[in-house]
Amino acid sequence: MQTTGQANPEVQMQAEKYVGTGYQRLLTFEVPGGGFSLFGSAPADAFLTAYGLMEFNDMARVYPVDEALIERTAQWLLSQQGPDGTWADRGYSEHWQIEDKVPTTAYITWALIEAGYADTPQVGQAIAHIREFALQQEDAYSLALVANALAAYDPAHSMTRAVLDRLVEMRVEDGDVVYWQTGAASFMGATGESGSLETTALAAIALMRADAHSDAVSGALAYVIQAKDSWGTWSTTQATILSLKALLLANEQTGQAAGPATVRVSLNKEQAQEADQNPIVIDETNADVVHLVTFDRGFSPGGTNRLQIEVEGGGNLMFQVMTRFYLPWDQVPSTPQAEELITIDLDYDRTRLAVNDEVTVNVGVKLNEEGVVRMALVDLGLPPGFVVLTEDLSRLVAQGAIARYELTGRQIIIYLEDFSSEYPLRFSYRLRARFPMRAQTPPSSAYDYYNPGDLTVRAPLEVTVSD
Repeated sequence: MQTTGQANPEVQMQAEKYVGTGYQRLLTFEVPGGGFSLFGSAPADAFLTAYGLMEFNDMARVYPVDEALIERTAQWLLSQQGPDGTWADRGYSEHWQIEDKVPTTAYITWALIEAGYADTPQVGQAIAHIREFALQQEDAYSLALVANALAAYDPAHSMTRAVLDRLVEMRVEDGDVVYWQTGAASFMGATGESGSLETTALAAIALMRADAHSDAVSGALAYVIQAKDSWGTWSTTQATILSLKALLLANEQTGQAAGPATVRVSLNKEQAQEADQNPIVIDETNADVVHLVTFDRGFSPGGTNRLQIEVEGGGNLMFQVMTRFYLPWDQVPSTPQAEELITIDLDYDRTRLAVNDEVTVNVGVKLNEEGVVRMALVDLGLPPGFVVLTEDLSRLVAQGAIARYELTGRQIIIYLEDFSSEYPLRFSYRLRARFPMRAQTPPSSAYDYYNPGDLTVRAPLEVTVSD
């Protein structure tokens, strides 16, 4: 927004507040002695540390990040390098065989190059190893990681070009879009559509860095844009980050808009409600800013609706149309338990109580598909007017039953690390009623954090509290 002149003091203060809060939160995951882990406890993980290094390096472009933090994080990574110039994945992702060190080495090398350590002998040794085994990578995700490390180090090198050519050969074409599929889960555990999004964004970034195969890049960017969901994100955190990186890099390379464009949007020939929404004028100062037009009247709930977009001038503009609607819970289609990835059962031992009474909530969570979910999240709706007796949840953490929990005003978030189909989980916690009321809890849900498409939702429960 600073680059395009769209920043103002209010927006910049809000953005800096969010970044500052995130920065301080990330610091809590640093392990004593160096490196980062999932929740800040030893041992540190090389992949997550490299991921943190990338985060801090990106953040430093817009926020005052402690240079000593970046230095000690990079130095810890360099100290973990093996004699052969590689890094091994020590278990963060069970999807990578320990003997295949190339994907892990490529990612960590890429992070170090981005942070300014390209000229170190350790990075040079790692690049030599990656080049030796680059073309042995048979999975598109692994090859995309290799391509990014090599393109960041030397985009013109013959092996870089060979890897990019091989990567393009692995693409899938579907009309105007191009994407890459992965046969294994990503480092973050993404599979299916989320895995394809991560892989496609990685491929696009590497190709753009090396200024190669522009047609494939155009198709990949089209795929990424079409995959954006109705919330403006790309399903998972990692897919969203990589998609945004690809789109931002594309914007930097394409430069300014082709020319000013005037866009008018109408629904059933009704103009947008607010005068400043229509028409939208797009020029070089705001070409990379999302313009949102909202209609909450003038449509036919049970009939046909016509959305019309008129454009005068400009270049190649892209758009997304989304609808949002709400249903009573008794009309929400239910998913058979046999089709749920993770089943969640929730039971209150009573739903009628008095102020200061306690209610016990019994929860059952089961992974229905054979295997392990790297990180499962259980989102438990919290009725208004109740306080959580956190000693119950803290005891579960101490016992190792759950990895972590967080409280918000409306929910309890439970983190289950390495959740196995062989070990269903049952646990309980207590709530205390504070005020007389008749209340409904938010819905509860369970899902694989890195593949949130398989979401299991349970309807809200009604609780009555008397004086």
